Amino acid sequence: MACFLLIMLLSLPVAGQEKMISVQAENKSLSLVLEELSETAAIRFAFDADYFSEIKVNLQYEQVLLTDFLNELSKKYHLLYDEMDGTYVLYRNPAPLPEPKPELITFRGKVFDQNTGEPLLFCNVGLGEQQGTITNELGIFSAKVEKAADIRVQISHLGYRQLDTTLQIASQPFHQLELAPFDIHIETINVYQQEKNVLELGSQPDRMAFNPKQSENLPRIDDSDLVTALTLIPGVNFLGGENAGISIRGGSPSENLILLDGMPVLETSHLFGNLSVLNAKYISQAFVSRGAFDARYGERISGIVELTGKSNYYRPSLDLSANLLNVNATGTVPIGKVASLSGAYRKSYIDQWENYLYRQILEQGSPSGEDESAVVPTVAYDDLNFKFSLTPSEKQEISISVLEGNDLQDREFLFNENSRLYRNQQADSKNRGISGNWRYQPNTNWQLHLNAGYNELERSSGSIAGLQPNRQGKGGKEELDTDDNQLQELIASMSAEWTTGNYSHAFGFGFNHDQVSYTYLSKRTTGAIQSDSINYDSKLTILHAYLQEKVQLTDRLQARLGMRVNHENQQNKLYLQPRWGMSYDLSDAVKLFYSGGTYYQFLSRIRKIDSNGNSDLVWYLPDSAGMGILESQQHVLGFRYEKNGLSVDVEPYYKSTTGKLNLYAETSGGKEKTIHYVQRSGEARNYGLDALVHYKQGIFTHMLAYSLSESVERFEVFNNGQDYPSFDDQRHRLRWTEMARYKSWIISTNLTYHTGSPFLMTEGESSQEFGRLPFFVQADFSLIKRWNYKFFTLSSGVSLLNFLNRENVLEIDNFSIADEAGSYSVRTDVTAMRFTPVFFFNIKLQ
Repeated sequence: MACFLLIMLLSLPVAGQEKMISVQAENKSLSLVLEELSETAAIRFAFDADYFSEIKVNLQYEQVLLTDFLNELSKKYHLLYDEMDGTYVLYRNPAPLPEPKPELITFRGKVFDQNTGEPLLFCNVGLGEQQGTITNELGIFSAKVEKAADIRVQISHLGYRQLDTTLQIASQPFHQLELAPFDIHIETINVYQQEKNVLELGSQPDRMAFNPKQSENLPRIDDSDLVTALTLIPGVNFLGGENAGISIRGGSPSENLILLDGMPVLETSHLFGNLSVLNAKYISQAFVSRGAFDARYGERISGIVELTGKSNYYRPSLDLSANLLNVNATGTVPIGKVASLSGAYRKSYIDQWENYLYRQILEQGSPSGEDESAVVPTVAYDDLNFKFSLTPSEKQEISISVLEGNDLQDREFLFNENSRLYRNQQADSKNRGISGNWRYQPNTNWQLHLNAGYNELERSSGSIAGLQPNRQGKGGKEELDTDDNQLQELIASMSAEWTTGNYSHAFGFGFNHDQVSYTYLSKRTTGAIQSDSINYDSKLTILHAYLQEKVQLTDRLQARLGMRVNHENQQNKLYLQPRWGMSYDLSDAVKLFYSGGTYYQFLSRIRKIDSNGNSDLVWYLPDSAGMGILESQQHVLGFRYEKNGLSVDVEPYYKSTTGKLNLYAETSGGKEKTIHYVQRSGEARNYGLDALVHYKQGIFTHMLAYSLSESVERFEVFNNGQDYPSFDDQRHRLRWTEMARYKSWIISTNLTYHTGSPFLMTEGESSQEFGRLPFFVQADFSLIKRWNYKFFTLSSGVSLLNFLNRENVLEIDNFSIADEAGSYSVRTDVTAMRFTPVFFFNIKLQ
C-alpha cells in the first residue's frame, strides 16, 4: 500500500520574492530530485513517494523561477501541483494521458549526379510514409523527422532513376546521396519503374521541369537545339521569322526572362528563326514558369526559363557532333574534386557548304507576283558557353559563366531579267555576357545567393532596294534603310531564405542598370522625297527588393504571400507588386493550385511598324513621362494529377497588360512628304487554357500538349482604337509527340498544328486591315541508333522534317517602291522549310 510521504523541512521564512533554482538530473527518479531540491533550496514538497519514484527524469535547468520549473515538470510528466501554506503539493493528473508527441530531429543531405557530381536542384525527396521536401539551389534538403533508428528515403528527379533506400539516421549528420541518370542509349531494363524522363510537373505548382538531354532524341533541324524540348510544354512557343524568339502564353519574346546560370539571355535565335541560341549539349537542368511567378523574380511579365550549365567534378568528358548546319563541341574537365571547367562551342558552316538544307533555307522567303525572284542567302552563326565552378565545401558553390553569340544574315533577291527591281537585306547581331554566382548555406535554416553580371547586345541591319532607270533612261530610284540597336545591362542581386518550422521567409534586393540606343535612317534618292529617321538614347537604373512568406498551413495546404517593390530613377517612383499563391493536395496524386499578382517590366522590345505595314522589334526603355512601363495583372488556376507514369496538367489563365508602346509611321507634308514615327500607348489581354498529358508506358512515352488562347491588343488611334488580334495570337495550338526506345534504337514522331498568326494589310495610309496566315501543320519523324563502347559512345540519326511537304507561311514582308513611271509592290511570304531530311553524327568520350 502506497504511503503518502509528507516532507516538511523547516526552513527560514520564504521571502516575498520567488526563488530561483537550478536542477541537474540524468535518469533519476523524480522523488529523489525533489528531495535533493528541498534540501538545497529550502522548499517544502508533498507527493506520493511510491508513484514519483517510478518516474525517471532528465532535467537541465539553470537559475529558473520555481513556478516555471514546476509548470514544465507538470507538462512533461503529466502532473498537477498546488501551493498550500508554503508547501507545494504535487500529484498525478487525473485527466487521460495525451498521445505522446514524437521526438523530432533534423535529417539533412545533398543530392548529386552519380556521373558528374553536379548538385541536383529541386529534387522531390520523400521521407517515411507521408513527409516530403525538395532540394534547394545547392541540391541540399533538410526536414524534421521522427527520431528513429532508420528512415525510408525516396528521391526522384527528371532524367534520373528513382532512389528508394533505407538510411540509418544517426549514421552521419549530413548524408551524401547520388542519383543515376537514365542511360538514354539503351532500352529501359525495368518497365514497371515508370520514372519520367522528358517532362516533370514536380511538387512546385509554378514551375515545370524538362530534360535538355531529350532534345537530341526528337525530330529537329539541329540535335543541340534546346527549344525542341522546351516547346513540348503547352503555352511555350518558339516564333520563327525575322522577329524570332520564345513566346510564353501569347507574350512577346522580350517579356520572358531567360536565365543561364543567373545571366539574362537577350538574343535567343539563329538562322532566320529556325534555330535557338540555347545549346542543349551544354545545359544540365532546365525549369519553366509560365506566369504568375512568385516575388523572387521580376522585371519581366510573361515567363521564366531557368537554365543551369554543366559541371563535372568526377571525370572529364568530350561530346562532338556534326550535322548539315554546324559542328558542336562540348567538354567538361574536373580539377581535383572541388572545381570544374565546362564549355561548349557551336559554329555553322552552311555558308561554306551549300548543301540541300542550305537550298531549303534559301527558299524560305520568295516574292510572289509578276516580279518573282530567287533569294540567295548568306548565313553564319556561332555561340560559345563557358563555366568555372568551385565547391569549397558541401554547403557552398561559386561559379563564373560566360556566353557569346554572333549572327550574320544576308539575303540577295535576284529578280527576273525583265524586272527593274533590285533588293538586298543584311542583318547581324552580337550578344556577350558574363556572370558570377555564390550560393551558400551556413546552417540548416539559412541559404544565401549572390549574383552579378554584365550583358550587351548589338543588332544592326541594312536594306538597299530600288528601280533601275527604264529604257529611255528615265525614272529610277534607290532606297537605303539602316538601323542599329544596342543594349548594355549590368545586374547585381542578393537573395536569402530562412526556414523555421512550417514557415519559410525569403527576402532580397538588387539593381539593374540599362542603357539602350537606337538609330534608324532611311534615304530616298528620287521622287517624292521622304525623310524617315529615329535617333534614341536612354539610360535607366531600376532597384528592387522583395519579401515573401510561405507557410505550411496543414499537411496538405500551403500558401505564400509576397511583395516586390521596384524603384526607377527617372520617375523617382515606387512600383508595388503584391504576389500570392496557394496549393492544396486533394490526395497524394492530385494537386489544386492558384497564383496571381502584379508585375512590372521596364526594359522591353517594342514594335516599329513602317509605312509598308512591316514590323520590327526594337529594344526600348521608358521615356521621361513613363511611357513604355508595362504593368500586368495575372491569375492562374491549376489542376495536376501524377500517378503510375501518368501526368496531367490543366491550367486556365488570364493576363492583362497596360503600358504597351508601339511606334507607327505617319506621313505628312505635300509634294515632298515626310515620315515620322509616333509613340502610341496601348494595352493587351491574354487568356486561355493549357493542357498537358504525359504518359510513360514501358518503352513508350506519349505526350499531348494543347493550348486554347486569345491574345488581343488595343492602341490609341491605330485601328480606330478598337481591339485587334496581337501579332503573336494563335487561337489553337496542338503538339502530339510519341517516343519509343528499343535496345539501342530510338524512334520519335511529332505532329504540330496551330492557327495562323495575324498580319497587317494596309490599304492607304489611314486604314488598317488585318489578315490571318493559313494554319500551320508539320509532321516530323526521327530515327536514332547508338553504339556503346567502353570509353565512348557513337550515335547517328536522321530527322525527316515536314515529311508531308506542306508549305507553312510564318510571316509576310511587304516591299513597295515608286517613281515617276509608276509604283511596284512585292509581297514576300516567309515560309518554314519544306520536306527536309537532316542527318547528324555524334561521338561522346568519357
